[in-house]
Amino acid sequence: MSFLPIYLNLEKSQILIVGGGRVALKKLQGLIQFTSAITVCAPRVLKSIKVLPVSVLEQAYSSDLLENASLVYACTNDPDINQQIRIDARLRHILVNVADNPVSGDFISPALCRHKELTVAVSSNGLDVNKAIYWRNRIKTLLEVEE
Repeated sequence: MSFLPIYLNLEKSQILIVGGGRVALKKLQGLIQFTSAITVCAPRVLKSIKVLPVSVLEQAYSSDLLENASLVYACTNDPDINQQIRIDARLRHILVNVADNPVSGDFISPALCRHKELTVAVSSNGLDVNKAIYWRNRIKTLLEVEE
């Protein structure tokens, strides 16, 4: 599978993250660099997520949560729920990222590096996250040396 790298303007977008654990936290750490219009929904949410500048709904997923969403991240620890989120989002023509099965979703999250006016995204097309992170970190070091 091959993904087109694009940069989205999230100024008028609402993002929904379903899941409140470590995977959701990792997604949030990248996203909050670009927007705070994020809602996290899960029956249990990590304290480290609750302190971030996002809305938190401590409840189970229901498809009505997709009503105003522009992007959706399915980050639960239940593959069946993640696939239901994918189905519900696609019925509404909302792009969805499925954390436990990247190729079943519409987009993947690259390893990001922001340095001054530059944003660099590194991706392995969802096949080797560690390799993408490795190269992102190498690029980050190069950008810091340039100062």
